[in-house]
Amino acid sequence: MLPLFLDLRPRKVVVFGGGAVGLRKANFFTEEAEVVVVSRDFAPGFDGSDLSLVQEDADANLDRWVAWADFIVAATDDHLLNERIVNAAMRQNKYCNSAEGISNFLIPSLVRRENYDVAVSTLGRSPAMSKYLRLRLEDSLTDEYSHMIALQEELRAMAKGRIPDQRSRERYLWDILEDESIWRKVRAGEMDQARHLAEARMVSYIGNDP
Repeated sequence: MLPLFLDLRPRKVVVFGGGAVGLRKANFFTEEAEVVVVSRDFAPGFDGSDLSLVQEDADANLDRWVAWADFIVAATDDHLLNERIVNAAMRQNKYCNSAEGISNFLIPSLVRRENYDVAVSTLGRSPAMSKYLRLRLEDSLTDEYSHMIALQEELRAMAKGRIPDQRSRERYLWDILEDESIWRKVRAGEMDQARHLAEARMVSYIGNDP
């Protein structure tokens, strides 16, 4: 499997299963996609959520829901039902994720920060380890990285107007990332001073040959 970040704003997701697993997986998609959860019963966590809930047996309109959705999630507590959901998705060439068994897309553990996301997956081998790695990353990915991304975005736009050669621009931006004096300013929250140091470094790249 290959990791991808996808824009799901125009997409539709159906989650079969109203338990804790179904809730967690449904909430993963809600920021962008249209999400419907189909189940006979719903756990208390669904109360007050923005999710669209359909209270019915998954088998009642299985093929219709699969046809409606772009992504299908099988998260019921019934192994055979999950298998039927997966089979229905495969017959219609849809992307399907199952709490058990065959999946052709996986839902990663996600670390969200201002300006960037980090997704972690063990490719289904150990969900517990995915969670463990996510928790370790949450502790280590501090605000300095978000601030540096914002600075790099600024410098990248500025460099496009001042440094003619693309490879020179790339070397310049990488040099900023390796400059400990700039990182010290970023860690201290002294962004104006970090920007001043970075702009001063740009002068040596202007007009450089590739």
